Amino acid sequence: MGSDIAEAQITALSDTEVDVLLEIYEVLRLTPANGRRLTPAGAMYVWDHQRVSAGISVTYLLLEPQREVAVLRVDRFPA
Repeated sequence: MGSDIAEAQITALSDTEVDVLLEIYEVLRLTPANGRRLTPAGAMYVWDHQRVSAGISVTYLLLEPQREVAVLRVDRFPA
């Protein structure tokens, strides 16, 4: 991963939260612009996903025209 902090945060996630995060990453890979745009003209988005037992929110930057996603922050929220 390249970051001890990121690795520690992912290790702290439950199995269900990891599954949710992986689902979000797959959606971002396929349709990155479908997240909620933070500002009308900006390139920052948020994708919130909640299951019965886990909620994850990913804040990311969409780099156009490459259609690359740079994940800036991953937050947990109670289900």
